[in-house]
Amino acid sequence: MCENIALIKETHEHKSIKDAENEAFEMLQKIELGEIALKRVPQCNSLEIFFVMLIRALMTEKKRVIIVPLFLLTSSFEDMKNILKKISVLNSDKCIYILDLVSNKNYYSDSNLEGKIYAV
Repeated sequence: MCENIALIKETHEHKSIKDAENEAFEMLQKIELGEIALKRVPQCNSLEIFFVMLIRALMTEKKRVIIVPLFLLTSSFEDMKNILKKISVLNSDKCIYILDLVSNKNYYSDSNLEGKIYAV
């Protein structure tokens, strides 16, 4: 998965493979997913793949990240809180939009992403 994430920095910022993979591994470590660094997509669950895609999106120059529907990953409120916590750990300056029903907005209001995350 590190190779997959690192491609963004290698391609767009012309970073060396080693530097890009180190940066990717650090991001995975931040959210306690370092153990998937050497895995391939078929070896990962849907939540791990989601975070790899999110890290790739956060490494781009784009200012906005759109997540379509987050509730497909889990139906547990506790899992959702953990997912939102990890998103806030990873995010520094991006505006994250979660496309979801307005009725689910209360799940997001308790997160550390107040003002940076929007349910629409």
